[in-house]
Amino acid sequence: MMETQILYISLAVFLAIFTPTSLALKEEDCEVCIKTVRRFAETLTDELKKDHKLIEDEFKKFCKEQKNKEQRFCFYLGGLEDSATGILNELSRPLSWSMPADKVCEKLKKKDAQICSLRYGKY
Repeated sequence: MMETQILYISLAVFLAIFTPTSLALKEEDCEVCIKTVRRFAETLTDELKKDHKLIEDEFKKFCKEQKNKEQRFCFYLGGLEDSATGILNELSRPLSWSMPADKVCEKLKKKDAQICSLRYGKY
């Protein structure tokens, strides 16, 4: 009986120490993605948010105006005409469900780790 209690207490202490408090993607870990997705999502009307295909079309328009890191982000997702591949549906579907930018970027990172390798320069 006493051994079982000690085992449970040890397990609880172990989990408390080694379990991360937050598994959510932090903005600094994927800053270009989170900021770009957030900015893009703010441009969407309620009507556009209802249809993921319309979101994809809007993202392609949005990408035409982007420069530097944001343009590279668009390239990775397939938002540019010269993009080799495309995972736009991994962006558009979650946005149609009103998923927050950090969660969208978590999903995108699972598909293409390069997405979170983009960083803004520190001056």
